[in-house]
Amino acid sequence: MSIRADSKTALEASSDQESLNHQAVLGRTENLAKRYVQYRAPAESGQIFCDPAWGTLDERLAANSKLRANASHEIFGRSLVDLAKEARKSVLQSALAYTRSYADVDDPPSSSTPLVIAGHQPELVHTGVWLKNFAAAKLASRSGGIAINLVIDNDLCRSPSIRIPTGTIEHPRVETVAYDQISEELPFEERQIEDRSLWKSFGKRAADTLKPLIADPLIASWWRETVLSHNSSHLGTAIAQARHRTELDWGCKSLEIPQSLVCQTTPFRWFAVHLLANAAKVRSSYNDALAEYRHAHHLRNHAQPLPDLTEVDRWIETPFWIWTADNPQRRILFVQCKNSELLLTDLSDFAATLPISSESDPMRAIEQLATWEGQGIKLRTRALATTMYARLLLADLFIHGIGGAKYDQVTDAICNRLFGFAPSPYATLSGTLRLPINHQPFSIRSQSELRTELREIAYHPEVEIAKLSLDKSDQSKVDALKRKKSDWVHTTQTPKNAAERHQNIVTANRDLQHWLAPRRMKLEHELTTSEQRIRANRLLESREYPFCLFPRETLQNFLLDFSSHMP
Repeated sequence: MSIRADSKTALEASSDQESLNHQAVLGRTENLAKRYVQYRAPAESGQIFCDPAWGTLDERLAANSKLRANASHEIFGRSLVDLAKEARKSVLQSALAYTRSYADVDDPPSSSTPLVIAGHQPELVHTGVWLKNFAAAKLASRSGGIAINLVIDNDLCRSPSIRIPTGTIEHPRVETVAYDQISEELPFEERQIEDRSLWKSFGKRAADTLKPLIADPLIASWWRETVLSHNSSHLGTAIAQARHRTELDWGCKSLEIPQSLVCQTTPFRWFAVHLLANAAKVRSSYNDALAEYRHAHHLRNHAQPLPDLTEVDRWIETPFWIWTADNPQRRILFVQCKNSELLLTDLSDFAATLPISSESDPMRAIEQLATWEGQGIKLRTRALATTMYARLLLADLFIHGIGGAKYDQVTDAICNRLFGFAPSPYATLSGTLRLPINHQPFSIRSQSELRTELREIAYHPEVEIAKLSLDKSDQSKVDALKRKKSDWVHTTQTPKNAAERHQNIVTANRDLQHWLAPRRMKLEHELTTSEQRIRANRLLESREYPFCLFPRETLQNFLLDFSSHMP
């Protein structure tokens, strides 16, 4: 019987299949690595990171606009194109009305023009975060579009204070300076200013703390002239509006809108009811995407980057918060579908129903959500749902910082599973600007090198002593100790002599230390100095200090001409 030349044995076939399986695993791992990119902030002060490259974002913006215009997908029986048009029109109207409540701004172009969106909590952010707003405004301006900043006021106000460097160049320290008293952690939307004396004196106290290192920080005049000039009772609102007025004064044209107002638009409620009605699919898509992310990043902690959505006695956790005016502590919203109703609860105090017809018409539920808002019941997005809505229905280009971009890789995977498509690609942008504190670079030997030499002195003193010039008497004593140690080192270790052998080697090493004491003390001092200088430099050169601690000119040079800092 003849055998074809291309036939293979079972063993060969099995080997080939294993090779194919291995290649498939490698391919999947490679694809995950490409999808879940690791971003890092720029190392040097004045540098900016942008992905894709800044010069290509106009093309990305135009391509994203075309994608949305030609989308054939539906959300709750309504075309994505139509829902997006209404969503953009609603958010523009709300943003314009909100911004005009505290600043003079021109009428924006049509809602059909490109929308460039960024967002952050209403805090005193570091300069690399603030940079996103200037980038969004510049990109929108040159594309004939509109820049909108989302004020993420559904996040918690945890600590109304900032960390400020002070002291001396040689011995700096960080002090925490409060702009309001600590109280229960509430969403920024609900957080009132509690201590007016702390609030009013913050600018001067912050400037005085920083004065030993920075003589003319923005905070000195900015707090007095910009923050306190508008008497808002809401902490986050006062900070966000003062920051935005500064952007407008510096020529950065944009609109702002709190996320709480976005959540009160009809298109958003349409989107929210769709997610609630499909809670089981949302949960599985959400958790599968998180599992894939953890696999790609080798994360074992199931709370990273976010916890899974749970199910408790058939109550399905949703990506929404719920709270009331009477009880403004935000709680996770759970849902259960029953007949033609959505049962909602926080598994504690709140319980309500939303009507929903079998014909997938959410209007009765949408109207009920509007009624709830009037009654002080707040339905708000959690992190991934916030950017999911913004990217699916509002933004032609969303600009993330590095942290947001990392999490929103999960959003893309969720949307692919849930809707069958991902939102339009986003951009990632951040910068590093360090306080202009005049200090000299530290050039002492590395700590690892110093520790290695100290270890050699402790465990191999005979090698280090050989580098010394000793008189005959000392050399004779050293030679005797070296011979003693060498004899024991070369003695074969047995269970019977192990303890004695070890003790004699330790004793020889200890006795040899006498001649190396000056060298050891010098190295220990050098190591201590090194550790102190490294800590001092790390403190002086942190990129996390709020923008208001920088001099005005330093900020403007970085923020208004940032394209010149691109690699």
